[in-house]
Amino acid sequence: MIGVRPPPVRRDPVVRVWLVGAAVSWFGDAVFAIALVWTAVHLVSPAAAGLVVAVEMVPQALLMLVGGVLADRVDTRRVLVIGHSARVAVLVAGSACWMLLGPTPGVLVGVALCFGAIAGLTLPATATLSRQLVPLDDIATVAGWSQVSGRLARLAGAPVGALVVVHGGMLAAMLLNAVSFAVISVLLLTVVRPRYALPRAPRERWRASLGEGVAYLRRTPTARSLVVGICALNIFIGPVLGLGVALRVSHAGWSAGWVGAAEVVFGVGAILGSIGGIRWQGTHLARRGFGALVVQGGAIAAVGAPSRPLFVVGALGIGVTAGLASVWISGAFQRTVATSYLGRVSSLNQLGDLALIPVTTPLLGALVTATSVAAAVGAFGVAMSVLCLWFATRPTIRALA
Repeated sequence: MIGVRPPPVRRDPVVRVWLVGAAVSWFGDAVFAIALVWTAVHLVSPAAAGLVVAVEMVPQALLMLVGGVLADRVDTRRVLVIGHSARVAVLVAGSACWMLLGPTPGVLVGVALCFGAIAGLTLPATATLSRQLVPLDDIATVAGWSQVSGRLARLAGAPVGALVVVHGGMLAAMLLNAVSFAVISVLLLTVVRPRYALPRAPRERWRASLGEGVAYLRRTPTARSLVVGICALNIFIGPVLGLGVALRVSHAGWSAGWVGAAEVVFGVGAILGSIGGIRWQGTHLARRGFGALVVQGGAIAAVGAPSRPLFVVGALGIGVTAGLASVWISGAFQRTVATSYLGRVSSLNQLGDLALIPVTTPLLGALVTATSVAAAVGAFGVAMSVLCLWFATRPTIRALA
């Protein structure tokens, strides 16, 4: 431990400052995301707008594993301060280009590509910070608070983003987001300092360091099972929330407001679930987390039903179970993975989401075309339940006390 022992987590000012700073940056990101989508669809064709919005994922995926090596090798606070400061510089430069060149898709693409590269290099480091701030027993609590603050920030950021883009345009959204990243950079420099030192990975060739991270998972069955399970979690729920909800509303002939309503209900459910996850921790967090996601499969199927009450109940159920599972499984992950490999293993999890969701989303669309929304979304729900039941009953997962 570095310095004096921190106060209890519920009274820890450093943790509070970090969560507030992170929420500010999430709020700025939510505003920016709304402005980016709105501006893109008004500048270019729908297909090109989709590319503008999605192009960020390309450099993020390409650099994610490099970011994992950085997270295990370089001081975490330094990585995050440089990364957030780089975002500020990109947004300021983008704002200047927007004023000088006028509204052009090239500026949007340039900002998105830079953001993707920075995210790939810094997100794994973010995943290791809570382990350096609080004792292991408080990891799940901090994960839950982080989930709650993030959901609240995004719920608030979406309507504010709509107002900002209407009254101030893309320029105002970029400047607001720059301020949000400047705030968290200052907090990292002045207040948020690690209390628990993590062992640093040796300085060797990047490929060798990545290979050692994979070798760690090969020789550690418990960590391997947990990582594979986490990578598989979003392959069904991600497409349903991203595409299935919109298809259900469209095919049923409901108004577009139901898509927004589902997003709000899901967010509220996730907040309630995260609060419950903080309150009811105990033992066997991983097994209980996957058990909650077995129930989530039923909620997914309900979203596909052509019934408004079932649609709302399904969205709420998805949110509550996601909130519970995210707190419990995040806590189990941080406690299980060796600290010297935490960044590299986190990068593998994040890369899994980036690689798998783009594959299963068109699969859901194809199933809807071949059958119906209810059948396709229901099949995804059943698959989710079966997959998570399999993980929950694995000896390696059950052994995680």
